[in-house]
Amino acid sequence: MVRFWRDLHRWASRGLQPTYDKLYDEERLEEEPGLWWRHRQQKSWPAWPRKATVYLFLIDMVIVVLLLQALEPLITLLLRNEELFSPQVTLSSFNVSYVGNEAAQVNHIPQILHQTTATEQIPDRWMHSQHSCKEAYSDFQYKLWTDDSAREFLSNHYSWFVETWDNYAFPIQRADSIRYFVLYHYGGIYLDMDSWCNQTIPIHKLGAGNEADYALFKSTLPTGITNDLLVTSARHPVYAAAIAKLPLFNAITRPWARLQPYCAIMISAGPMFLTMVAKDYLLGQPSLPSKALGVINSSELVPYITDLESSTWHQSDAKVLMWIGRRPWTWFTMGTVGLAAGLYIINHLLIHLCKISFGKVPSDTYSVKLAKEA
Repeated sequence: MVRFWRDLHRWASRGLQPTYDKLYDEERLEEEPGLWWRHRQQKSWPAWPRKATVYLFLIDMVIVVLLLQALEPLITLLLRNEELFSPQVTLSSFNVSYVGNEAAQVNHIPQILHQTTATEQIPDRWMHSQHSCKEAYSDFQYKLWTDDSAREFLSNHYSWFVETWDNYAFPIQRADSIRYFVLYHYGGIYLDMDSWCNQTIPIHKLGAGNEADYALFKSTLPTGITNDLLVTSARHPVYAAAIAKLPLFNAITRPWARLQPYCAIMISAGPMFLTMVAKDYLLGQPSLPSKALGVINSSELVPYITDLESSTWHQSDAKVLMWIGRRPWTWFTMGTVGLAAGLYIINHLLIHLCKISFGKVPSDTYSVKLAKEA
């Protein structure tokens, strides 16, 4: 990059020289005003490149500002993760006695367990884990959402979303999005099918004071929250914002979803989407941490849930991006190198275009004079 700017300065100070020396013909210029204008124009051309460094610098700054604006959510998450999503919820694993729906009503979390699957036929790999959860939450109402029942639910209550639901590129996007709708509508607990339930999470211990809304999320690395376990009261503002933003995020990711499936899934309706929604909600609160939103570390949930981590929707790109994701500073390093390389290429293209546009003098301007001198 240093060499590039040194070459650019040398080129700018030298100016754009015509392909051959211009011959001055005062008599011809006086007779043909049009040629006089072209003569003045040719004299002014070398002056413009002296400003090229400034122009390119301004163009580079505009590109950098636009990129920073586009990446602001991700930068904010990486820089303020500790402030926004630091786990602050703890649960005692000793002598837990669940006291029923009366205590749960303090934080308005209903006794409903939600899970999703493609059809009523549960795959063999999930039959035992599903049974463990139904047994652990036997006092809860159990709702299994299949593709058909979920679409029917959306058609009856949120028909504006059906078109987006039908146009998702991957089935996992439907499984991600429906959990936000049913939790907003009913409240309760959502668990992925690959979650093994050891015992009931004591939801009566969640929340503080008499908050009308409360939601619990599980932290994840390198930043934010995940969506494999969700606990909430009905009509929570975070889920209201989530279901409202789903069509927009699908529209953003849909054109390139097949090229980068993992990123598209994460951003359109997956954990990264939910993290960005929760970030906006928390930044709008008068103080942090918010009493209406809690974050818990996965280690606190070990007595209650074992994550089998089947990751059935992961494709070949997932391993690479997850490796990068566990190393936050790798993001910044790769981003800086990519930005420098991109600016280098853009600047060279601009210089090349300038040379084509201003660096050659039409030969027919002086063809008559050259013939005369000969």
